[in-house]
Amino acid sequence: MSGRKKLCGKAWVFGDILDVDFDIYPIEETRGQPKTDEDYGKLCMTNIDSEFPNKVNKGDFIVAGENMGYGHDHESASLAIKGCGVAAVICESTNRNFFRNSVHLGLPVIECEGIKKKVKEGDKLEIDLALGTIKNISSNEEMKFAPYPDFLLEIIDAGGLYPLIRKKLAEGELPLYARVHGF
Repeated sequence: MSGRKKLCGKAWVFGDILDVDFDIYPIEETRGQPKTDEDYGKLCMTNIDSEFPNKVNKGDFIVAGENMGYGHDHESASLAIKGCGVAAVICESTNRNFFRNSVHLGLPVIECEGIKKKVKEGDKLEIDLALGTIKNISSNEEMKFAPYPDFLLEIIDAGGLYPLIRKKLAEGELPLYARVHGF
């Protein structure tokens, strides 16, 4: 594994029950299908903070409350978060579809009970996905979460599931079945 196990950035704190099609990525505002991750990122969280895509820096974190990624099974919310440069989402709880879509795209989502009480907007955080730790550098407090297993770290490290499959195919690591079916 390379450098994706440890992440460091600033916290952007949001509330509970963030809907994938309204709060995270305002689908009703899209005119035509976005073409790139960056196009998705231009609308990330704009219904809550219209300037968020302009303020967030590559490597920062979204910190949220309960039920992050509520709603439909659309990957546009995960694409928007990744597209504006956010390195990971840390929340009290998440919707399983949002978790799956995010990891599939190479975006870690971490559930950490009590995170909103221990992190303020602007705090500098350091996350170790393999050890399952979040260190708030600003307050010198450390929190624990369920560490990512090796197979998920491998997906995150590759930038998503499809890049990982393409890499493994090129290296001859996948069975013939996968090669025949166009992965």
